[in-house]
Amino acid sequence: MILLAQLSDTHFDLSAHNAERVERVMGYLAELPRRPDAILVTGDIADSGKVEEYEQARAALRADVPVWVLPGNHDDRANLREVLLGEAPSAGPINRVLRLDGLVVGLLDSTIPGEGGGELAEETYLWLTDLLRETPSDTSILLAMHHPPLPMYSTVVDPIRLANPDRLEDMVIHDPRVIGVLTGHMHAMGATQFGSKQLIVAPSVASLIGGVWEVGRPGQVPIDYAPDPAVVLHTIDGRRLTSIMRAVPMGGWIGEQPS
Repeated sequence: MILLAQLSDTHFDLSAHNAERVERVMGYLAELPRRPDAILVTGDIADSGKVEEYEQARAALRADVPVWVLPGNHDDRANLREVLLGEAPSAGPINRVLRLDGLVVGLLDSTIPGEGGGELAEETYLWLTDLLRETPSDTSILLAMHHPPLPMYSTVVDPIRLANPDRLEDMVIHDPRVIGVLTGHMHAMGATQFGSKQLIVAPSVASLIGGVWEVGRPGQVPIDYAPDPAVVLHTIDGRRLTSIMRAVPMGGWIGEQPS
């Protein structure tokens, strides 16, 4: 069994609020008896893409297991590359692959620089085609990106979701090795099917955004900064993906026993 932890939408903004919430989640993961094999952060790492925000993220996301990041619409590709990946600044898509025993995770850049919505560039689709071609037939595949490819009944995200999902859906539905797609962006937990596979949308560590049923008037965006931060734990057992959301209280340690 492989265990992955997924954080999303950390929105480091140089304030203590978001940094403390991420540190709380990272502390929870560090104390698990069964440690994750890797930690994924599915975009909007920084709030405005500043170098200083990525430096704050680098400090808070430090762990003794691999941490893999991909960009969201609030991120700056060049600054993310330089500070978090140790690469030369570049504006091209950040597509990366995480390889574990029996599992490949393709991290796709779904961002459009300067825009809130997403799309997968031709360069990214070609990169993914090569990844699928070179992955062994007995290896399971997860795909991760920031923008959900389907409407999720979100007041904020649906108008700025992935704009060109049809080609991706065709690749997902026709490849039995693909067991699921992981995204963020919605600031709420969501689960549905995409290409007959599981689509899991992780909540934001920073805040919660309400659904369409929580809107009382046009233009209203219900945002709540108070709920405890959350992480999604994914177990991969062969072709079986199981995803469990875990809220991490900002107060006492959840594993403490009453005295």
